[in-house]
Amino acid sequence: MDAATRTFAGPMIVVTGLVSVGWFVLAALSFGWLPHPAGLLLGIGGVLGGLITAWLALSMRVAHDEAGLHLPRLGHVPWERVHAVEVQPGLVSVPYVVVREGRALTDIPLDGLAWFGGPEGFAGGLAEQVAAAAGLPGVEVRAQRGGRGRRAA
Repeated sequence: MDAATRTFAGPMIVVTGLVSVGWFVLAALSFGWLPHPAGLLLGIGGVLGGLITAWLALSMRVAHDEAGLHLPRLGHVPWERVHAVEVQPGLVSVPYVVVREGRALTDIPLDGLAWFGGPEGFAGGLAEQVAAAAGLPGVEVRAQRGGRGRRAA
């Protein structure tokens, strides 16, 4: 990624980062205050938990540049292949990017941009930013779909 690469980041990334810090605190307290065999094992577990959770927090960011998005499973996706940006309503609203792959449409969740509050909340605002960067008119609310796949019109 070059200097022109920017990221979309949401509150779930912050929450995941705080969980990572909690793992490291657990590791430090275990190394310092628990007896040797148990403290060492729990401390190593805390360090591993912290590293894995920190990696997860960093992987939830959505990098983008003038040419397109960097999405999980698909890599770099040009803006022209972005068909729509949608928000899945529920207890936690999750933005999705709908990408054209030939004649099919693939839904990619942007878990790091998810948050409480419905499609009009914080997650909807972040989805609007993604839609604006893609040059799309707006964000759609996802409907429940019966089938596994869809075809582009």
